[in-house]
Amino acid sequence: MTFTSLSVANKNNKFHIKTKELDVNFTTGLFKNTPVEGVRPTASMAVLIDNNDIVEVTVQIAGYYLNGTTNVLYVLELLSLNPGEVATRNYYAHFNAFKFQFKTSSQAVEISVWGEDSAGNLVAAHRVLPSELALIPHLQVCQGQQS
Repeated sequence: MTFTSLSVANKNNKFHIKTKELDVNFTTGLFKNTPVEGVRPTASMAVLIDNNDIVEVTVQIAGYYLNGTTNVLYVLELLSLNPGEVATRNYYAHFNAFKFQFKTSSQAVEISVWGEDSAGNLVAAHRVLPSELALIPHLQVCQGQQS
C-alpha cells in the first residue's frame, strides 16, 4: 500500500489514517545493564539535547526500566529549549535493563545518550549518538473524520 498524502480515506470515508507531522519520536532501544562481579557497568545516563532549530522546541523524555517483561516508567520530563540552547539531564540507571524515548517538536533537535559508571566515566556500550537513535514511526487513527 502506498500513501501519497498525509491522509488516506477508505472508500466509505468512515475512518482515515493521518500521520502526525509535529512530533518526532526516537528511542535508544533497550540497554542491558547486567552486573559484572556485583557492579553494574552504568550507574547513570546523561542525556544531551541540542536545539539546532530557529524556534523554541519542546522535548519530552521518558525513561523506562524492565521489570520482568513489563516496561515501567520512571522518568517523565518535558523541556522547552530556545534556539541554540543545549540541555543536559542525568538519570539514575541501576537497572538490569532500561531504555529512553524522546518526543520532539522539531527534526532539528539532536539528542545523544551517554552511560556513566559510578565514577562518572563514560560507558561505551551504553552510548547512543543522534544518528543512532531509532525513529519510532507512529500513525494516528481517526474515526468518523473525512479528509
